[in-house]
Amino acid sequence: MPTIYKEAPKEVVNSCSDPDVDVDGLIVDQLDVQAGIILTDPHDPRYQRVVKLRTRFGNLIHLAATKLRQDQHGEDHIDGVIAVVRALDTFFLDYGMSRGDYTTLQKNFSQSREYV
Repeated sequence: MPTIYKEAPKEVVNSCSDPDVDVDGLIVDQLDVQAGIILTDPHDPRYQRVVKLRTRFGNLIHLAATKLRQDQHGEDHIDGVIAVVRALDTFFLDYGMSRGDYTTLQKNFSQSREYV
């Protein structure tokens, strides 16, 4: 699933980035991965369906987070909060990969480059 469709570059209106203050080494560049992407044409009905499903997933996460913020009558919902946070992490990170998975892959790549 991580490479089912290629998202178009996003334009952020208020990026909170200030080029006069930000250090160049800390500004994150977008990775334009070309390998293994199945759906690349935004006009393809399959592409549109996947985008709709992703949007539906995002709406579900938002609904779950909203419900968790409501009065819980003293109940502990830590497992629910953890599940929602992990889902948010997966939703907001490109290509449906959790931050932990990405960090692990990045470390493995760096280690493999050291031995070459």
